[in-house]
Amino acid sequence: MTSITDENGNLFAEWEYDIQGRVITSEHAGGAERVQLRYQNNGSTRVTEASGAVQTYFYDLIQGAFKLTHIDGDRCLTCSDSDTQAYTYDNNGFITSKTDWNGNTTTYSRDSQGRELSRTEASGTPQARTITTTWDTTLNKPLTVTEPEQRTEYTYDTEGRLLSRQQSSVQ
Repeated sequence: MTSITDENGNLFAEWEYDIQGRVITSEHAGGAERVQLRYQNNGSTRVTEASGAVQTYFYDLIQGAFKLTHIDGDRCLTCSDSDTQAYTYDNNGFITSKTDWNGNTTTYSRDSQGRELSRTEASGTPQARTITTTWDTTLNKPLTVTEPEQRTEYTYDTEGRLLSRQQSSVQ
């Protein structure tokens, strides 16, 4: 796809591709929200946003798929330089941690199927908040989600359709 036009024939958005079929430019009509992508020899992708902010996305091959490991650059033009957003993965290719632009880390624990068992937001800080989930492994649906202040329990029929959702306070 190289462009989208509306029912009146007006250009809505358009894309340009390199000779390998990868998007190199994406923009809306009149150049609005223009994003340029440059693919580097090391496998990273340099992205220049319409604002002029530049980020470089880095990937590693994990379990046969390229996974985003970190993003370096400016999250915006008025933000400090050399910000980094980072991701780590387990041997199965499931995300184990994510660090945002502000340095806040969320850690994840998963079962062998990749289902989230626990998530700790603001990990390693006094504001840390852990959410745990138990699963119906046959239906692949959550049975309970326990947060610091509430617990949600789910029941399903044999087809996996939600029958009830009950919330209660956690003491």
